[in-house]
Amino acid sequence: MIIRSLSLKTPSLRVTNDDVLAAILKANPDMPSRNVDKYCQTLARLLKRAGAQTRFYRNRAKGETALGLIVEAATCAIRDSGAAPSDIDAVIFCGVARGFLEPATAAFVGEALGLTCDAFDVSEACMSWVRALHIAYTFLKSGTYSTVLIVNGEFTVFEHGLPDTCVIRSREQLRYTFAAFTIGEAASATVVSASPRQWHFRFRSDPSLVDLCTLPIKGYEDFSRPSSRLGLNGPHQLVAFSHELFSAAADQMTRFVRETYADPKRFDIWFPHAASASLCDAVARRLDLGDRVYSRAFAAYGNVVSASIPAAIAMALEEGRLKRGDHLVLCPASAGMSLALVDGQY
Repeated sequence: MIIRSLSLKTPSLRVTNDDVLAAILKANPDMPSRNVDKYCQTLARLLKRAGAQTRFYRNRAKGETALGLIVEAATCAIRDSGAAPSDIDAVIFCGVARGFLEPATAAFVGEALGLTCDAFDVSEACMSWVRALHIAYTFLKSGTYSTVLIVNGEFTVFEHGLPDTCVIRSREQLRYTFAAFTIGEAASATVVSASPRQWHFRFRSDPSLVDLCTLPIKGYEDFSRPSSRLGLNGPHQLVAFSHELFSAAADQMTRFVRETYADPKRFDIWFPHAASASLCDAVARRLDLGDRVYSRAFAAYGNVVSASIPAAIAMALEEGRLKRGDHLVLCPASAGMSLALVDGQY
C-alpha cells in the first residue's frame, strides 16, 4: 500500500487557551467570581501541563460547515494524488463526529463529490482512522479495490460540547471534563492505492477500561452495564477521566512497543494519537525515542480525535520531518481502551 496523498483542512476560528477561559467566565455570570477564578486557574494549569495552546472551531457566522471542509479536504487529496475521481473505488468515512446514525456519512461525502463508488463508515473513537487504514489495506491487498479515499471530519465542539461544557457545576467536574477543553476540529482526506509495499498492523484492546472515556447518546443505559463514570455530563457530552486514561495508555503502550519491536529506533518517526503532548513526550522518554515521537500537532490543533494522526502527518510533511521512503510507526491509544502499532514505508 502507498499513501498517495493526504490533505488536512481546519476551520478558520482560532481559539486559544485564554479564549476558552473567557468563555467559561461568560457562561457563569451568577457564580461567585472567586469560585470561577479558582476553576479557571486550575484549568489553565492543566492545559499548560498538557501542552495545549490553540485549537480551531467552525466559524458559523461565515457559513463554515463540516461537510464543506470535508469536501475541500477530499478534493485536494484526490487532486494531489494524481488520480481522477473515477479512479476512487471506495470512500471510507471514519471518526466520532456524524450528522446521521444512518445512512453512512460516507454516502453524503460521495454524493457531494459526485462519486458513485462504494461508501461506508468506520467508527472506533480516536482509533477510527487507523482502523479505516487497515480495512483499506486489506481490500487493496486482496484486489477488491485499487484506490481508496479515507475521509474524516471531526466536528463535535458545538454538537457535543459548547456551551454546556463551559457551565461550572463543581470543581470536581474538571477531573472528567478537562479533555473537552482540548478538543479541536479538523477534516482530513487520504488517498491510498495498492502497492507491493507491505504494512504491518497490530492491535490490542482492554475493555475493562471502557468507562474511562465515553461520549454517550440518549438511551446509552440500555447498551452498557451500570457505572458511576457514565453520563456524568449528560447525553452528547464527553466524559474523560484523563489522569487514569493517560496513565493506563502510557503503561500499556510502553509494554506493547517493548514486546513488539526489538529495536524501536530503527523507525524514522512515530505518530501517536495526540490527546496530550506531555503524555506523548513521557512515553518517548520511557522508550528512549527522543524526538522520533512527533507530538507537535497537539499544540497547534488540540485533540482532533481520529484526525490527530493525519493532522500530524500533514504537519510533519510540511516541516520536512517526514519524507518519501521514511519508515514510520502509527501508535495510537484510544478510548475503549484500544491500542495499535502500525509500521510501513511512506
